[in-house]
Amino acid sequence: MKDTAEINNILKQMKEQTPTNKGSYGEQAVFKICEKLYQTGGGVLYHSYEYPVDPAREGNIKRSGTKLYIENLGTVTEIDVLLVTPYRVFPIEVKAYKAKKIVLTDDSIDGCSVTDKSPVHQNEMHCRHLYSFLFKSLPDGATEYIIPIVVFVDKCELIDRRSTWQKQYIKATILDRLETVINSCNIPGAYRLDLKSIEQTLKDNCVSSRIVMPCRIL
Repeated sequence: MKDTAEINNILKQMKEQTPTNKGSYGEQAVFKICEKLYQTGGGVLYHSYEYPVDPAREGNIKRSGTKLYIENLGTVTEIDVLLVTPYRVFPIEVKAYKAKKIVLTDDSIDGCSVTDKSPVHQNEMHCRHLYSFLFKSLPDGATEYIIPIVVFVDKCELIDRRSTWQKQYIKATILDRLETVINSCNIPGAYRLDLKSIEQTLKDNCVSSRIVMPCRIL
């Protein structure tokens, strides 16, 4: 398959990069998977969607030793890949850690390079601030239409020890299972999403983006 070959080529190039540059290649691989879903199912798709934070909402949760704290907000934040389908909105956080085993708990991530924030907490923050303006384009402003996902693109074992409620709220997966996870959540709700309205709202609040694929209605 052409898509699979392109993704494998991206991952091959990613392995040759420095830790600083790996993330960009991981995002490209995830974007390719989402582009396939966009082409076959319709929707809106962004790579690196940057938007203003809501000053009325709190920042990201970080860790210092065994303690958690709330970081100070900047002025903007960014979603690595944002996929909107006719049924759901998927803000996707992409991580390219050099790790053979990653362990997630409600409070932390272990097994990768030392970090003061969990990508789960990071994406939860992204979704809170996204919702601040996107709610007006969602049916009844319902949060259930937003499904956050964290994807680890390196070949690794993912051990998810988070509580049931957090697993249900924010999905975590490896790259090989990303499409399966999206499809399992991309089911019709009480309403189809108004893709044109969502597209306009995202456009109105976009500070910058690397790639945008416009509204596609099938």
